[in-house]
Amino acid sequence: MTPAGAERVVSAVVPSLRVDVLGARAFKVSRSYFARGVAAGNVLVGGEPAGKSASVEPGQEVEAIGLGSFVLVTVDGATRSDNLKVTLAVRPGGR
Repeated sequence: MTPAGAERVVSAVVPSLRVDVLGARAFKVSRSYFARGVAAGNVLVGGEPAGKSASVEPGQEVEAIGLGSFVLVTVDGATRSDNLKVTLAVRPGGR
């Protein structure tokens, strides 16, 4: 168990680098829940409000107001079914 406020590293397999897909994996919420936050303007990519189909590049920080923030650390390759293996650094919390 990590202390409150500590960064944790998450490895995940995702179908794309869309912000809603990565955010759902980072914060362990449903994709539709995170997508509603994107639509409401509560998700920032690189300090700018994320669009509905915004993609995240390695090194970019994503802030989800009320949930915390994460950075796409690396894209580690692809699976046989063309999904992507990624590493995320997740910080809980938020505004």
